[in-house]
Amino acid sequence: MEKKKEEEKKKEEEKKEKVADLFASAEKKTTKKKKAKEKEKEVETEIKTEIEKREISEEKKEIEVRVEEEKPVEEKPKEEKPPLVVITGACGFIGSWAVQIAKEYGFKVRACDLPSAFKGKDEFGSGRARFPEFVKKLADEIAECDITSPETLKDVFKDATYILHIAAILKYDVSWDLLYKVNVLGTKNVFDEILKSEPSELKRVVVWSTNGIFALPDGNEVPITENSLVAPPTRYALSKFLEERLAMMYHRKYGIPVTVIRPTAVYGPRETYMFLENLRAFKKMKFLAIPSNFTFGFPSVHAADVCRAALHLASKPEANGEDYIINDDSNNTAIDIMRFAAEIFDKPFYLLPPVPVEIIRAGIIAISFVSEKILKKKAIEFEFSFMFGYDMRYSNEKLKSTGFEFKYPKFQDGMRETIKWYEENGLI
Repeated sequence: MEKKKEEEKKKEEEKKEKVADLFASAEKKTTKKKKAKEKEKEVETEIKTEIEKREISEEKKEIEVRVEEEKPVEEKPKEEKPPLVVITGACGFIGSWAVQIAKEYGFKVRACDLPSAFKGKDEFGSGRARFPEFVKKLADEIAECDITSPETLKDVFKDATYILHIAAILKYDVSWDLLYKVNVLGTKNVFDEILKSEPSELKRVVVWSTNGIFALPDGNEVPITENSLVAPPTRYALSKFLEERLAMMYHRKYGIPVTVIRPTAVYGPRETYMFLENLRAFKKMKFLAIPSNFTFGFPSVHAADVCRAALHLASKPEANGEDYIINDDSNNTAIDIMRFAAEIFDKPFYLLPPVPVEIIRAGIIAISFVSEKILKKKAIEFEFSFMFGYDMRYSNEKLKSTGFEFKYPKFQDGMRETIKWYEENGLI
């Protein structure tokens, strides 16, 4: 019995051990499963985290791309083209100065003149002045044309910002037909071509006239101003007056912006028409003398200041449709000029007793008539001789009211430089 009980007890214990083993095994499996699930969760978390990181990274990239796309494209600043100045009569004395001053001011220059004017070397002396080499060296563009032949003007004024119309016949001893053809009809052709080409950037056309359009002053009619009586005493002056009236007609009728300038006696390097001949004569004399009553005015202006004034006025809105006398601040008399010449050439200077100006004028008219009409030699141009002895004083107040300042306000300073240029070039 006891043996049987022991066997049953043993079996009972074996059963308990088996159950315990089963529980232990189940617990191990549960723990393994738990650990596996935990590991699985860790992996899932890692994967999820990695995905989220990638998604954030991709989203960030998309945002950056979008921001970059939405960011305004910075345009490179466009290079501003300098304004174009078109200059007619560019190879002459005044025209060459206009080219020079325009380039000094930073403008682009289209130089226009006759085909023959651009040929050969620079010429100065014997009353002829052409500077093709000088102009071609400075100008950006060359346009060969003839203002009396409209077909040659095609595209000459295209893209112009400013037009300086200088081309003209500047002589007193030529026929009226030639003066009218060039100075009046030539100007008409210029404005007709401007209308055709319609330069959209055009701000001003500056037309060169002359101080000579005014009536010869008498008594208290000085200084001459822009409002003084107009009565051209010479054919040349009449042609220039008609030229400026024509320009103003195009201004009023078609709205072309126009300014007219009226320079007085223009001097400066490269001038060979008037001052050079007188200086040569003065240099040859043993002494210089003049009647003490020759106190009439002698107007003057440096070529550089004429061209500076033209470009200055071209930029002024208030100068549109206006005319201006261009004269320096000198206010010299004939005596002042003669005394200055004596000083320059180291000559004795004498004031002579007064002589009636009318008698001297009559003598000059007679000499010029015989010289020009009979002997066919050039001394003093016949038409010009009638103007001797008048008190030619001009106001520059209207010009200066626009803020213009002269580089050469005094004739003596500018003429000293001019004489030096004459000497350097073997002209005196």
